[in-house]
Amino acid sequence: MKQTTTNIERLFRQHYERMYRLARTILFDADECRDVVSDVFERLLSESVVLLPETEEAYLLRSVRNRCLHVIAHKDVRERVGRLLLENADTILSDHDDERLERLMRIIDHLEPPVRQQILRLRFLQEMSYQEVATAVGVSKVTVYNHLSQAVDTIKKLFNEAKQ
Repeated sequence: MKQTTTNIERLFRQHYERMYRLARTILFDADECRDVVSDVFERLLSESVVLLPETEEAYLLRSVRNRCLHVIAHKDVRERVGRLLLENADTILSDHDDERLERLMRIIDHLEPPVRQQILRLRFLQEMSYQEVATAVGVSKVTVYNHLSQAVDTIKKLFNEAKQ
């Protein structure tokens, strides 16, 4: 049967706690867990997934597990971006402040494609969350992660070339 709003509400009431607990055992972060479970229900609605009554619980729990694994896989990218920007901030603020900051801004200005510049600025200069950036730019969170990862790799490469 196609998922109707009423059916989604029933699934939510019946399975939310179990789904949340599973996410919590994998991610340990309450906000991320709520996001994961919400993403699973959002997908049910947007993709018109058909669930059989005898397999709905298994499908929902498997979806939560897969979504949690996806979140974990992309945490490494987030941590690398944050670490690199903090390292660069320490370097920038120590010696040759203006010169290095200007160089970093020039690199950001020349990132390709232009959406990469926009994503980097929204995330780190305006301090928007990944979801807020994704919504503002009109892309998925995965696309945001990918662009940030590639931007950081480019910045790092260009700074390392300048040191040599």
